[in-house]
Amino acid sequence: MAQLTFLGSCREVGRSGFYLEEKKESVLVDYGVKFTTPPSFPDMIPTDDLQGVILTHAHLDHSGGIPKILRESDASLFCTPATRDLSQLLLRDMIKISRGNVPYDSKDIALVRRQCQAVAYEETIPLGTPFELTLFNAGHIPGSAMVSIRVNGKRILFTGDFNATESQLNPGARKNLPKHDVVVTESTYAQRINPPREKTEEGLVDTVLETLERGGSALIPAFGVGRSQEIMCILEQSNIPRKYPIYVDGMARAVNDILVRHPQYLQSPKSLQRAVSRSITIHDSRDRTQAVKKGGIIISPAGMLKGGASHLYFKMMHDNPKHSIIFVSYQIPGTPGAELLATGKVVVNDREFKVTADIRQHHLSSHSDSRGMLDMLLKIPGEPKFYTVHGESESCEALVERLEKKGRNAQVAELNETVEV
Repeated sequence: MAQLTFLGSCREVGRSGFYLEEKKESVLVDYGVKFTTPPSFPDMIPTDDLQGVILTHAHLDHSGGIPKILRESDASLFCTPATRDLSQLLLRDMIKISRGNVPYDSKDIALVRRQCQAVAYEETIPLGTPFELTLFNAGHIPGSAMVSIRVNGKRILFTGDFNATESQLNPGARKNLPKHDVVVTESTYAQRINPPREKTEEGLVDTVLETLERGGSALIPAFGVGRSQEIMCILEQSNIPRKYPIYVDGMARAVNDILVRHPQYLQSPKSLQRAVSRSITIHDSRDRTQAVKKGGIIISPAGMLKGGASHLYFKMMHDNPKHSIIFVSYQIPGTPGAELLATGKVVVNDREFKVTADIRQHHLSSHSDSRGMLDMLLKIPGEPKFYTVHGESESCEALVERLEKKGRNAQVAELNETVEV
């Protein structure tokens, strides 16, 4: 029987990694980072008989350690072309923000492209002797995939991060999946119910319009990959007058270029193309100052005000009640964004900022919520054994409990646990 080891993402979000062995051959699904001090990675695996490394999507909690594996192995990397290009961008940024405190260097990031064998959705390819690989759309960010591996007549699904709800940017995850015997599933929002996406989008547009009409600027701190582009598409399809400029800063600029090159992973390539054409690219601090003075909509990483250009805009805008700071993603406790939402003030570099700008949150999730997650998992044919990962302990346990109430066999995966499949 094949053996599956859970290398990370067990009762936590971060350092995702799953190691599957059959006889003397093996494959690895994801190998991510957790942003502790210093950054932490899953335990190292033997690479001599590694037949392939499979990456669900580009976010660093799934991709952040991939160069470490590739530098030790000549195994191919399998992912969609969009994931290949986005992960290179994020990995280069990681070296920069961690000040080189990672177990690889910029030369190793080149291996992501050099050793990559790009895979399309629904394409099935052999890996070594015992394994077969198929990728299905995960709906999380452009190019994200659920990984299905066949071994010894059994089929194992690694959901990665998934979202069954379509958005202005992403088609929803594929729901009519084939039969599987084992499912390793994320549980991020197993305890959360998201409001209808249309209502959230309407609320966001209304807040932006209110801000612009009173003569202020709207700062939207947003993740560079996925969320910034979704906001751009929402604004492009809204009734915001063309006289108001839309500025794009930070990593979002490079991500725009990548996604325009990979239209097959977008809900509406024309919508993103129009949004990019309408937007004004920010290049330097002078541009930032001018953008705030002239007024308009500013979309900029980082999404939680933790560094990045959004932090610079915040300093310029925080003390003017005409301006708005609009959060569009979950704010991790302890981040400046979370502190600001909770208290109306924030301490950065020992300086306290008392904020008079309007603070709002319109949360656009890139993960399925509790209902969407359960609905999708229960539709997987057969009677798969479920292992929950990629969630805080309470979320992992909550999903297990809900699956068991529906008569399914489920358990929380434990760190470095090995199971037979």
